[in-house]
Amino acid sequence: MENEEKKVSNQVVKATIKNDRCTVNFKENDGGDISAMSKDCAKIIHPDLVLAFNMLKTHLVVLCEQPESGMVNHANIGGDFDITLLDNYVITGIVIGGTDEHEGVTIIGQKLLKSGKVLNLIAPFTKYEDDYIFSSELSTDVSLCTYEVEQYVFHNKCGIKQQEFDFDAPEESSVTLSNAAEGIVRMTVSSKGKKKSKKSVETMHVSSDNLEDNPLSPELEEAI
Repeated sequence: MENEEKKVSNQVVKATIKNDRCTVNFKENDGGDISAMSKDCAKIIHPDLVLAFNMLKTHLVVLCEQPESGMVNHANIGGDFDITLLDNYVITGIVIGGTDEHEGVTIIGQKLLKSGKVLNLIAPFTKYEDDYIFSSELSTDVSLCTYEVEQYVFHNKCGIKQQEFDFDAPEESSVTLSNAAEGIVRMTVSSKGKKKSKKSVETMHVSSDNLEDNPLSPELEEAI
């Protein structure tokens, strides 16, 4: 009897965000052989990953007993909370530890003070089955974070970089695509006139699966 093929799975244990990039520590389980792995990603994070981390701001202010914690309650923490009220906070990382009923998370973040200085905040390690008043919501929000991190690291779900600059040129326009076969689509759209106009350069990272599922139009294929 042939040996069954080993199934590889990954479990995120730490994720930090800096400069729109994410560094991830995870456990790789290769058919029972567990290895500690780390990956420093160069891709821009996806907006969904940013949103997932932002959902932890409510937990950070409550667990760190910040003045804004009074705005958080069971009626709004599940998604109805206006997260813009916490724009002076940023979540920089999560560390997951423990197993089973002892599993929990440490949330790391920063608060921009009125003086312009930054206050580093580290919430105490909190178990999902603890007496924390929002423990159920915490477990759900952290699960969303780890899901988005996994999509970013292992399934190439990343963001889009866009730049604009002014230039002088005669009237014409063009569209250029390149590197589509390598899973990177670089689109340059030029709009030129007698006056200064803008040229936008957009770089979008997509997986090869996305290219297969969503083939380019004939017009764009001719432009490559």
